[in-house]
Amino acid sequence: MIWEAVSEACTFAFLPALEPLFGARALVGGEMDHHVCTDIFGAEQVADWKRRYRFLFGTYDAVKRLSPSGVQDFLLDTLSPELTAEHFQSCVLSRPAMERLWRQCGWEYFGISADELEAALTDDGMLTQIYERVETVCADFLAFSAFVRQNERYLRDFFALAQEMNTPALRAALEAHTEQIEALREKTRDGLRRMEPLAFAQELMGKTFYHRGPYETFFILPSLLMPFAYVRLFYDEGTPHNRMLLFCTVRSAERGQARILAELKALADPTRYQILMLLARNGPCKGQDVARALHLAPSTVSHHMTELRDNGLVTEEQVRSAKLFGVSRNTVKELLSTISSDLRLEE
Repeated sequence: MIWEAVSEACTFAFLPALEPLFGARALVGGEMDHHVCTDIFGAEQVADWKRRYRFLFGTYDAVKRLSPSGVQDFLLDTLSPELTAEHFQSCVLSRPAMERLWRQCGWEYFGISADELEAALTDDGMLTQIYERVETVCADFLAFSAFVRQNERYLRDFFALAQEMNTPALRAALEAHTEQIEALREKTRDGLRRMEPLAFAQELMGKTFYHRGPYETFFILPSLLMPFAYVRLFYDEGTPHNRMLLFCTVRSAERGQARILAELKALADPTRYQILMLLARNGPCKGQDVARALHLAPSTVSHHMTELRDNGLVTEEQVRSAKLFGVSRNTVKELLSTISSDLRLEE
């Protein structure tokens, strides 16, 4: 465990107790972002977990676009040097049912109020009305219904899976990445000597944040099993814990030829290239703003944004009921660097 105040406002923290939670999230998400869990635990063990936790895997597969972060939001309340998986589970499950359900998803983005969601817990008609608003991102009504009305079972299964993943094999894998964790710690120390925490976080993620606080405290947290390269959590102004958490992967970047070609294919479309130029020029934008600026239908922008996002060329930031898109500068820089190296342009 590491908990170091690297500046007056920023803490560098590595909490191994969180890794099984991130591992469970990666597994139920289908290991779309990495296959480290299968590498650590083995394909046979992963297949066994999928059999024994069918409800969890099946439900999450249906709602994953509705609930991309899951219970991570609760880390804003609970993060501390003493945090354990058991304490985190207790904190989440002790919250009122509606608070748990509300914080797992971006309901406001779909125009769903807390009162409507609460009514859907017992009112079949309201449940159907809410589902009709999220149907574009959740194609299974029964799984959606289970997620809403059996959410405690869903969470208990999630925490049970995470507990099973807390094995000597995982601890050995974390130990094997000590050098990468220390490298990120030194990079953080150096970065905070040069700039403020928010600017450093933007440099790490390769994006410009739309939501910029102000935050009172910042945390940089390395992770091995976390899905995605970076995950940023934050509260709006005036909330009890005015902090920003940035989880950063310590996995080695894999840039195989297939990925490079997929990125180039995503770029080789006139509309998508126009979208990227607009985002580079104007900074983070809502999809509807892009549609107006380029005279495109919102459905067309949504299609192209999905292609750009899936290939890592744009970033997403949820701000209340809207999504803000920006250019993923790190991905673009890595792509250009790879092309330069592969084609020996600097020779």
